[in-house]
Amino acid sequence: MSLSDIISLVFSGVVAISTVVYAVLTYQLTSETRKMREAQTEPKISISIQHREEYIKLLDMIVENIGQGPAYGVKFEVDPDFEIVKGYFLSQLGFVKNGVAYFAPKQKIEFFLTNIAEGFNDKVNIEIKIKVTYSSKTGKRYEDEYIISFKELAGLISLESPKSKIAYALERSERDLDKISSYLDQLKETLRNKK
Repeated sequence: MSLSDIISLVFSGVVAISTVVYAVLTYQLTSETRKMREAQTEPKISISIQHREEYIKLLDMIVENIGQGPAYGVKFEVDPDFEIVKGYFLSQLGFVKNGVAYFAPKQKIEFFLTNIAEGFNDKVNIEIKIKVTYSSKTGKRYEDEYIISFKELAGLISLESPKSKIAYALERSERDLDKISSYLDQLKETLRNKK
């Protein structure tokens, strides 16, 4: 075997190994591209609670499709049921009771859940389990479970926000205007009686 035959054999081996490595890398790239394409069409329903800016003890629940694709046939199960206001429960809300046929990407349902200051000692021990099931456009089924716990909010404090200060000032101004109006009415009546 000559030197040129050995060099040719080594280069052939290097080309063969390079071809195998290239094929593996191509397969991985194709797989990643497929996963990225699927991720861009997958829905993801998220459920969370958030306090209001104007008063930290008022809590809203936020149900949102944070995924890139629409969710179809969205169903909710709540356990245990939660009383939002006296006699009205979470399971009675239209979207929870009836589901949502189509939930667009970035679509959000936000609503008042509770005033945590009312009955805090009872509420702090409550954990609401919400199971949500839905499908993607391709028919792939998803099931997520969220635990809503008020324990996480214990001890939070907030400074008075500018919005609440404005609201309070407007209420005070309204009361003052009512007093002035009442005083003017009395004054007008007194002047009429003097004539």
